[in-house]
Amino acid sequence: MTTRNFMITSARAKWTLSGLALASLVACSGSNTPSTPPVIKTIADRLDYANPTSGTYTLVKDASSTSTHLVLNLLGPAGTQGTGVGFYLSADSTKVTWAKPANTDSILARNGVFDLGTTPQLAIAKTSGDQIQVGFYQKGTTKPAVTFTATSVLASVALDLKSSVPLGGVTFSAVSGKAVLTNGSAAPASIVISTGTITAN
Repeated sequence: MTTRNFMITSARAKWTLSGLALASLVACSGSNTPSTPPVIKTIADRLDYANPTSGTYTLVKDASSTSTHLVLNLLGPAGTQGTGVGFYLSADSTKVTWAKPANTDSILARNGVFDLGTTPQLAIAKTSGDQIQVGFYQKGTTKPAVTFTATSVLASVALDLKSSVPLGGVTFSAVSGKAVLTNGSAAPASIVISTGTITAN
């Protein structure tokens, strides 16, 4: 009698072990289901700009910028007096294109604090390849010189992100610059413009 009970118990144990093994296989099978691989971003959908950390004349990001439309303001040294400014900038035209700072602008740049008077005005903004040339000057000697503050915008330019641009840095620099400063020579004096870094992300 004892032997028979042992055989029944053994048989039940075998069935129990078989059930556990089957459940284990089902669980393992479920955990090995291939998951969807993460999408790796390779094409940029925005332009990021880091302002320069130092400099006398600096190009800083304007609050009106969007993810694909970067507006940059040229700021000058506080306390300096001037009647105009002109400069060349260069940016990688395979990744970005020069644009109007706002839809209401008539040229590819915006005058800041200078009083340009009536037409014809001494204003220019034209592009050639990677470069843009910008100039805003007051006419004659009757207009009072502008005294720059820490937030005086001398001029604004803008860049738009092109389509299908790979992730990475965008070459950007100030080629040259001149300003008419009334606390110095009446002739345009060379200035150094500090730029930040542009990244396509």
